[in-house]
Amino acid sequence: MKKLLLAVALLSLAACASTGMIGDRMDWRCDGGAAFSARIKTNGSAEVFAGGQVYNLPHVAGASGARYSDGSVEYWERGGEAVLNGARGGPYANCRR
Repeated sequence: MKKLLLAVALLSLAACASTGMIGDRMDWRCDGGAAFSARIKTNGSAEVFAGGQVYNLPHVAGASGARYSDGSVEYWERGGEAVLNGARGGPYANCRR
């Protein structure tokens, strides 16, 4: 039984490593009924799902919180709130999990 549990645990870890994701999906609900999801990847970038699109955003320096941007789309999370600018289906303002 212990070997089976160990095998399941190792397979689970391998699955996480192969997807390149380090965190669970974060679902955000915003003012006006807009919503989006984000995951942080092992390479430090964020994968954001919004308006039927997937955006892969590299980490960029921010004064506070975690900020990701490709120059046209920006995801910024700080203090339990998030903002997504430039993505399809917005505006995504005052977002909470």
